[in-house]
Amino acid sequence: MQAVFWGVRGSYPTPGPDTVRYGGNTACVELTSASGERVIIDAGTGLARLGDYLAEQGELHQPLDLLLSHLHWDHIQGLPFFAPCHHPDANLSIHALRPDAVKLSDIVRGVARHEFFPVALDDMAASFHFHEVHPGRAFGARSFDVRPFRLNHPFGAVGYRVIADGTSCAYVCDTAPFDLLLHKKHFLKGPEPLSAADRRSLQRRKASLLHAIAGCDTVIYDTHYTQDEYARFPHYGHSTPDHALDMCAGQGIRRVVLFHHAPNHNDTQMDEIDAHYRAKGDLLGLEVVTAREGMVLPMGPGRRAPHMRPGTGP
Repeated sequence: MQAVFWGVRGSYPTPGPDTVRYGGNTACVELTSASGERVIIDAGTGLARLGDYLAEQGELHQPLDLLLSHLHWDHIQGLPFFAPCHHPDANLSIHALRPDAVKLSDIVRGVARHEFFPVALDDMAASFHFHEVHPGRAFGARSFDVRPFRLNHPFGAVGYRVIADGTSCAYVCDTAPFDLLLHKKHFLKGPEPLSAADRRSLQRRKASLLHAIAGCDTVIYDTHYTQDEYARFPHYGHSTPDHALDMCAGQGIRRVVLFHHAPNHNDTQMDEIDAHYRAKGDLLGLEVVTAREGMVLPMGPGRRAPHMRPGTGP
């Protein structure tokens, strides 16, 4: 199994000269098995680039599974621009956590409402299939075993442990450290003291996440904020590299990928983050890699070093 990173930013896309080496598209990761099957995690603006690649390879007809961590804009805004959506032989299965009482299919269709996009989802040529995700309930996606788990993010999000070819990768995005319970009142009034029930809920989520990622070859983790930034925005549902490494250390994990980079982090700052946390990872017995657009990350037996796919870098 290998991962290809098509979008690595959080919040909103930031293309331009200051982000050219790490990339400016929002979250999208492709996992490919040895048999050539693929699942895609998140549909940020990087999904459009993946669609262009599939068109170039003549693979628009291949059945695809799209796993959404949640339905915030930076994780879905690439969907209407995804080339397979406009191919009559394409079959796209969309898996996501259903928010509140709204039908999942209605939420996803909202991305391409006539107010926002000239072609409605129902008018696109592909066949769409919607599957509600339940944390703790595993499901199959082609040759992949997928195990969703709950994250600590406003209004809900899920991470995924994906298993194929005798190895596993966990995608942990978006999530915050487990010192705050995130819901609407925190955005309106700021964090409030936690109740005993809140603390129990946070500990259950932390334990669930640790169980989900234990023993993974590779964990892709939301490291949106520096420690100083997190102190200013503790209730926005994102984590830090320090927290990611603390969560992964001692869990039998080989590699941690820093991901979902803040849009205001330019290439120079990303270089500093990369160097600092690679060194910290060495002390903790973890290989630390900072995600870049176009990066190919082999996993499992016979794995090779990360490299850039020709023609896919920013």
